[in-house]
Amino acid sequence: MLKNIENPVWRQQLPAQILSYLPLTLFFQVGLMYAGLVLFLFAWCLSGDWQNKWTRIRSSALLLPVFALSLVSVLISLIHPHPVGEFASAFSHYQTYWFVFPMLSVGSGVWQQKAIRNFFLGALIAASLFYLNSLGALPDIKLFKSYVLYEGNKSILLGLLLAIAAAWMLHEWRLRKNFTLWRALSFGYVLIALVLCTKSRTASLLFVLLCGLLVFRNFSFRWWQIGAVAGLLFLTAFSISRVAQLPAPVTCLAKEMHDVYKMSGVQILLNRGICTVHQVRDFGQTKQVSEDGMRLELYMNTWQMILQSPWTGHGVGNWLPMYQQKAQGQISEKMTTPHNDYLLYWFELGLAGLVALLTIWGTQLRIARQMSAKVQSEHAMLLAMLTLGMMFAACFNAILRDGVFAFAMLILLAIPLASIDHHAVRRSSN
Repeated sequence: MLKNIENPVWRQQLPAQILSYLPLTLFFQVGLMYAGLVLFLFAWCLSGDWQNKWTRIRSSALLLPVFALSLVSVLISLIHPHPVGEFASAFSHYQTYWFVFPMLSVGSGVWQQKAIRNFFLGALIAASLFYLNSLGALPDIKLFKSYVLYEGNKSILLGLLLAIAAAWMLHEWRLRKNFTLWRALSFGYVLIALVLCTKSRTASLLFVLLCGLLVFRNFSFRWWQIGAVAGLLFLTAFSISRVAQLPAPVTCLAKEMHDVYKMSGVQILLNRGICTVHQVRDFGQTKQVSEDGMRLELYMNTWQMILQSPWTGHGVGNWLPMYQQKAQGQISEKMTTPHNDYLLYWFELGLAGLVALLTIWGTQLRIARQMSAKVQSEHAMLLAMLTLGMMFAACFNAILRDGVFAFAMLILLAIPLASIDHHAVRRSSN
């Protein structure tokens, strides 16, 4: 082992080796992901080659947008009071994106395809654990707790990861152009677990959205494409109007559906879809929400507070104390985030913070578009789907505010981005 540590070639290769296994850790207890990140950073510091690392980081198209977000968070912190016990952790969340740059500095290599395979392997393991739990065969221990009990953010993350993995599998299948029974079975195995076992409405909708991106990746406004989009929009509107007329389910809580009423995965998925439509309808009419639909109340209250200071926001970490004061006596009073990163960034950092966030994600989409015409085109769709997934999930969850989501997304983001020739990307955009 000492000989290996003293070997400079081995030290340079070790960060990439660790990075290739990090996607596998995302499907287990969050401590395993954090331990993997610490191990990667330790190996990265020992690997040397600082000149090449800095060159890759400096040339990244994401550097300026991420720096702009950090600068905004610093400036806003100087003009607003710091809430006791909240400021340090809240401020650190706005710096999370910096963790992607050590990963990007590793550069391209075989580790990328290995990381994708490990991500797919993790999805297959996760699907198996969901199936085992549905059969009552999974032990109730800490390692598998997220598969046995609905744990909020971690359970939501598992659904999002399965949705992204299934979409990536479809892309790989199309890219390789070789139908194999193994690919078909793996895709179906993960997809069924996503739909029937995760109980995540966001994840199921995300998969549909990513499939749409695959289908319309070369949208050129041809008559059949426009007709297909119009038809889908009409069918969606018609379906929502019909669902709004259906009787209300006996409960809208997934845990009660499963534990009390012993509903199947299909029934839970359908009932939660009906509940979502009914919650939006009822909130629009009476402004009253149930425990399952409290996000609507969160969004309305947060938006009302944003309007009080839309330009400079209310300060880093101030959402929680201010919201608890505003929502006294309401069902959402105990919530710790607004479950929407766009509202959170606008509330705490003002309009500049929201623009900075959108600029980061817009840059990722621009890179994906430019990659599609270059040798890195096989990773372009992976980047586009992941970015779209982050943007969509941020509408309903704290995708960057919570490290459980943020670090998982950054680990996946490093896979397609690490091989970018950013100088070439910049030249092509000029």
